[in-house]
Amino acid sequence: MKNTNQDILDMMDTLGLPLSAQKFNEILNSPELGNYSAVQFVREILVPQYLETINHRFETNLRLSSLINKGALVENLKTGNGRIYNDTTVEQILTFRFAEQRQNVGVYGVTAAGKSYFLSACCVEACRLNFRCKFIDYCDLLDELIVLNRQEDLSRYRKRIRYYARIQLLFIDDFAISRYSEEGIKILYHLIKMRDDLGTSTLFSCQYAPDEWGKQISDEEGCYGKLDGIRRRLTTGYTVLIERSQTS
Repeated sequence: MKNTNQDILDMMDTLGLPLSAQKFNEILNSPELGNYSAVQFVREILVPQYLETINHRFETNLRLSSLINKGALVENLKTGNGRIYNDTTVEQILTFRFAEQRQNVGVYGVTAAGKSYFLSACCVEACRLNFRCKFIDYCDLLDELIVLNRQEDLSRYRKRIRYYARIQLLFIDDFAISRYSEEGIKILYHLIKMRDDLGTSTLFSCQYAPDEWGKQISDEEGCYGKLDGIRRRLTTGYTVLIERSQTS
């Protein structure tokens, strides 16, 4: 028997909606067809395709982010299990309104406090919400840009630093973990300034308070002005302090 709805199936095929087409056929051939209202019918057809698209988009975002700990969960970012958070601030951050407000997020705490996990969980959630993300270690970021900056042809350096500047959410783990010469600090200042000008948000973890950055990022006198510019731009936004509970 000829399928009188073949034109609809063909349109769905052209639009790349195979799951919707499959559901459409299932419902048409179901004895429950008469129980669907028009709105329910449309919803039942669209939901499988919608969920598949959302999941695929999330997986693609997560893969492109370069995040290693893809299993980190925002549900764990609350006081408990030996860690203390400023929970109200964390709740505000997880709305991701800071990205709309062109603000940054600094995550502070001692070694093994859970800073990297916090960033990882935020990155996973941001990918789920369809933000364009990049997760990178502080030293890997600067070392890569320094090497490119030393090449005779600077086109690759310019292209790469523009890439990092334009990423919607840049996650920098272990910020200020190593000292760099003026060459590295100049590049870092350039990147942070570009991101500030573009209004892209940076989330970073750090063992040191901002007033200690002058000694920890670089001890060269020629860097003081750049260090102040980096600190002033990065610390506009939210601050998360992760502490260990005394019972941990």
